[in-house]
Amino acid sequence: MPEEVIHYLRDMQDAVKYALQVAYRDALRDERHRIPSPILLRREIRDWFYSKYDYARHHINPVCRTAVAMLRSYRKNHHGELRIPEVKRLATRTDGELFRVVDGRVRITLRPNRYVWLPVNTKDKHYEEYSQGRASELLITDKKVCLTFIVGDGMKPLGSRFMAQDLNFRSVDSTNVLLSGQPSLTGVETRSLKEIVRIQNDFSRRRKMLQTHVRNPQKRAKKLGETRGRQRNRVVDALHKLSTRMVRENPDASFVFEDLRGIRKTGGEKKSRRFRTYLNRWPYRLYQSMVEYKSPKRTVYVSPRGTSSECPVCGGRLKHPTWAVSRCVKCGADYGRDRLASLAILCRGLRLCGRPFAVSADWQQMKDEYLYPGGTPGAVGAGGTDAASAPNLDAYTEVHV
Repeated sequence: MPEEVIHYLRDMQDAVKYALQVAYRDALRDERHRIPSPILLRREIRDWFYSKYDYARHHINPVCRTAVAMLRSYRKNHHGELRIPEVKRLATRTDGELFRVVDGRVRITLRPNRYVWLPVNTKDKHYEEYSQGRASELLITDKKVCLTFIVGDGMKPLGSRFMAQDLNFRSVDSTNVLLSGQPSLTGVETRSLKEIVRIQNDFSRRRKMLQTHVRNPQKRAKKLGETRGRQRNRVVDALHKLSTRMVRENPDASFVFEDLRGIRKTGGEKKSRRFRTYLNRWPYRLYQSMVEYKSPKRTVYVSPRGTSSECPVCGGRLKHPTWAVSRCVKCGADYGRDRLASLAILCRGLRLCGRPFAVSADWQQMKDEYLYPGGTPGAVGAGGTDAASAPNLDAYTEVHV
């Protein structure tokens, strides 16, 4: 390795050490001991970095990412304890803006208009295939250089059918449609999430007992951290199993989800404390991301606004006499709220992909699947139920936008 590269790696090692100290100090000052993000850390150390080193300014980015990743990894592996880890290796990851692959060599920009050229092993059996992609990252150590490529355009194809899922605290409700020829509804299903809710409630009770009975602050904090870790592991395991089962049973389907970013800021306004507790520990995004990277087909996200207030069958306004019931003013029927919401999500996903879908074509065959279970399908005012006139007392158990 050229001496200039070794000198650069040592400078980056010193910069990471300084960034670790700054991030550690900021974490201790924070009330919840949160480690700052790489962006915030960059704001803290950029004046120091630019005055000390004359490297290209982009080199500060991998320094901040490395420091934050090391602190987070240390705390995770030491049961919540936070200390400054030791930086032993001479290594750094370089952004794509700082290097190019030219004629079998890597050109690294250390300083403005100052480059270092390193040879690439083009005899590797995968090089011809991978080099067709876009070079994304460069790992430089004192012994070798590892080049990463992004192969393909990163866009998965749409599936031959769509599966729209409405995610709730206690269930996942799905509506399927086949896209070959004229789109047609093929089925509705509900998967229970009660096991995840049970795990969360059990560990919540354990933490309350620990806070009440364990007097020693250090021991209490350690025990609370252990219970949070166990809860997280069990919830992640349950979601992995559910998402894997969903993808394996529907390998040709594109999943359609609501884009629920920001729901924790707006969805809990003027709600009870219990509702906000359920909302804050609702792992909807974790499940969506698992399905997205496991599925071979593209995942579609739609706006959640109005999926529980507008009837996807006739466009009428929906009322909710109880939390589980959606009563259409125009249709005059009581539908299961979660299943009807999945149908609305499906229609939006199809329109977004340029495949508008008329629900009325298959509605007579599938109508009974969406009616509220307490009703009497086929009768006058089908879906009517005594429960529909009951007050909405159990709103904390589900959430919709």
